[in-house]
Amino acid sequence: MARALILSLQPPGGGGVQARRYAKLLPHLPAAGWEFHVVGPDPRLDAVTPEPFPGQERFCHYSRRVSRSQRCAIRRNRRRPGTPLHLWFGLRQLIHRWLERLGRHDPQAHALEGLRATALATAARLPCDVVAGICPDFRVLEVAREVAGRLGKPFIAIYDDPFGHREKGHFHPAHPERQRAVLAASAGAVFASPLTLERYREQGLLGSTPARFLPDCFEVGEAPPAALPDPATLTLFHPGNLGPWRPIEPLLEAVRRWRPEEQGGLRIQLYGYLYEAARTAIRSDPRLRQIVQVHAAVSNERSHQLAEAADGLLVLIGPRHNDNLPSKFFEYLPHATPVLVAGPAGNPLQGIVEGLEKGIYCDIESSAAIFDALVELRRRAGWFRERPRHNRDAIAAYAAPAVAAAWGAAFDGFLAARPAP
Repeated sequence: MARALILSLQPPGGGGVQARRYAKLLPHLPAAGWEFHVVGPDPRLDAVTPEPFPGQERFCHYSRRVSRSQRCAIRRNRRRPGTPLHLWFGLRQLIHRWLERLGRHDPQAHALEGLRATALATAARLPCDVVAGICPDFRVLEVAREVAGRLGKPFIAIYDDPFGHREKGHFHPAHPERQRAVLAASAGAVFASPLTLERYREQGLLGSTPARFLPDCFEVGEAPPAALPDPATLTLFHPGNLGPWRPIEPLLEAVRRWRPEEQGGLRIQLYGYLYEAARTAIRSDPRLRQIVQVHAAVSNERSHQLAEAADGLLVLIGPRHNDNLPSKFFEYLPHATPVLVAGPAGNPLQGIVEGLEKGIYCDIESSAAIFDALVELRRRAGWFRERPRHNRDAIAAYAAPAVAAAWGAAFDGFLAARPAP
């Protein structure tokens, strides 16, 4: 059994998107001949809603070096501006930041040093065959490369997100020379989006380093029974936070055009943080208030219940992020619930959605396109719910065991091409 040490600032158990991505994989990797042992900050210190998972104690090794200002910042950013808790955590963040400056304390350097120390201590107890780091943050890759060098082990770079500036069809890498140096030292690189991988090749950042695109996955379990759509009301469910980089103004404009007497009822349920400008727009428009409801975030288990009860899953991709593949799309693939994805043109998810016949993809910046997609989803909801029975093998390719096997094969291939230094 090969063993990999993975450094990340968002370790499994933290409740975030990246945390869920790896939590789903860890129990299935041993069947592919690998154990991934993830090193990261203790989620009990800085995650708003930690969600333990099977195997967490075995596969996760936590550092407690998380600055108090960072702990408060995360809790503040998960509260609606102006609420008492938002103000309380903001005040505490300012106080701790002031004290840290007085003591010349660098929160990011503190967290990275915690990763380094915990990784070396873990490797002393559990000898590893390879060391990897996950970006974001890019500095984690540099720390992982350093740890690999100290241990005399191969290093693998994992890009869950690119390091640089994205603006629709353009990508401007940050610190390209540092990135080339890290990738040149890598036995291989894994990318969470095929478009990000393509951009890194086009920019000459990869060089001769072998690289693979590996998608997110869904957890294996008994498939829930297909719920019948409500003939009277089209209900859409969106799990997760929505910041201003995922603007919903075109969606709200499409909602304003909806006429119940012509199209039937419409209900949009948003669970999680929503940026203040969108909240204000909803509050100030009686029609929007009737259709769009904003709720507090829910647990992963509860989100699956809501997804199954809905007539459609809403997935939004920011206009600048045309390389992004949202985890929520893969998370809910086992459900018969169709998906309405609003995103930028050229996003790789469009081909996946259409290939699986899982739902509809439309332009996130066009209220007319979103309106037409809502109408089509209502008209074809029953047809979409039938498609998973005909596309089982295609959907199963995104199940956690299948994706874990692909990770194992990728790491095997990297090490065969570039053995330990």
